[in-house]
Amino acid sequence: MGEPRKVDLEALKRVLMEHEGHVGVFERVIGFRPASASGYKAVHLMNDLAQCALGGAPQHGGDFLARVIRVDIEDEDNTEAAMRADERFGVAFDRAFPPELGPDRIEALRVAAREVLSFDGGVYQPGTSMCSPLATHRDLLGFEQFRRFGVGRLLADVLPPGGLAKMREHLESDGDPVTRAFRPLLLSAPLVEKQKRNEAVERTPFDRRFGEALTTLMGQPLSKPMMLRTVALGACLGLVLKILGAGREGGRPALLALLNAEEPGPKPLREAAVTSLRRGIDSLDRRVAALVPEHPLAAELMKKASSKSPSVEVPDTRKLETLAASVIPAARAAKSYDDIYWPDDFAVKIGRKAGCVLPKTDRAGWGRHLALSPELVEVLVLMHVSSGQRAMTWSRFWARVREELGVVVGANPNEDIAFLAHAGIENVSDESLADNAEALLAHAVRRGIARRLPDGEAEVGGELS
Repeated sequence: MGEPRKVDLEALKRVLMEHEGHVGVFERVIGFRPASASGYKAVHLMNDLAQCALGGAPQHGGDFLARVIRVDIEDEDNTEAAMRADERFGVAFDRAFPPELGPDRIEALRVAAREVLSFDGGVYQPGTSMCSPLATHRDLLGFEQFRRFGVGRLLADVLPPGGLAKMREHLESDGDPVTRAFRPLLLSAPLVEKQKRNEAVERTPFDRRFGEALTTLMGQPLSKPMMLRTVALGACLGLVLKILGAGREGGRPALLALLNAEEPGPKPLREAAVTSLRRGIDSLDRRVAALVPEHPLAAELMKKASSKSPSVEVPDTRKLETLAASVIPAARAAKSYDDIYWPDDFAVKIGRKAGCVLPKTDRAGWGRHLALSPELVEVLVLMHVSSGQRAMTWSRFWARVREELGVVVGANPNEDIAFLAHAGIENVSDESLADNAEALLAHAVRRGIARRLPDGEAEVGGELS
């Protein structure tokens, strides 16, 4: 064995992430471009998906809405007088807020609009391309920089034509309560698409099943605000599963999900759940390493690293394939270098916000794992049991979730144990699995998602008899 080889981390970053028109290995593996997700929220995901489905956002880019709701921001003149005199939006403002309403009522209405449409602070200064309101209609959409990640494009690509048509139908309808309430703020304009589309990446069997499940969800008889919320939650969960299954056959993960609820007592399956998530990251890394040698810039990794550049040491080798397999874990361990945005970090951050990854912070001292709240169980039911379809038994429902999305909760203990063992998660107790499924069922029954049957089984979906 020769002296260790130093690999330039900046060169590795250029291979893993987009650089000068070259699609990064991460994007090839997970279907979108991971970046720092600290500020990324479900509203950005839905804004992006909406623009991909419609073909862009209104030409004004959300600037009218931004100025209306940013009523008391220092260094911005969004006063009533300034808005009425504005060449670009004066007419629209007069129509939305007739002077006879009076200044107090007008300010109260503007503040109320802010509380609803920018409850998470997602609407920034006009002209900054950071307008992500709660958009129930196409005319409330705005440009925003988070679209560069390509998450909306991925979701639009996995949706079948019927799913995209349903999304467009929802966003072009103005009959829901939220859109009716804010009808005066709807400012129609030609659609503009500002995001360039990169080369298409390969879609997996998981992607197709996930897209079909989202389409089923969009066909449920829900109000539009509730529909958009459930689509956002389902999409966030799907992104987590997509990333953690990217290295496995067909893109399907193998994850044990625990109940996300304040339950007292020990959690005997926590270690197995944590292990299943770690196995997903390990398989992701192996897939990334396998594709590194194919990247146009991969040869730079074999060059001698400059003493002034951040680098990691790996065993010396003359084969790029061998180097790739060792440099990925070495780069992960390089705590002083955080310019590489690992896909699983994105998954954890968006998953925590959606309630499907625990713990909520790393300060808890124990590993991360997939978790399902009763609301997320309801989302999964809506994704897998169509409106008008006969009820599905609890065990069959979870068998289908396992087959399509790679998630188990223990509703089919023997089959779930075999599924997890195949993914390297051994020695899982069938009794603990059954207890986990029962805890989820109890919460689902209380929420009205499931109902128990006289024969001891339970069912989800369908009409109540």
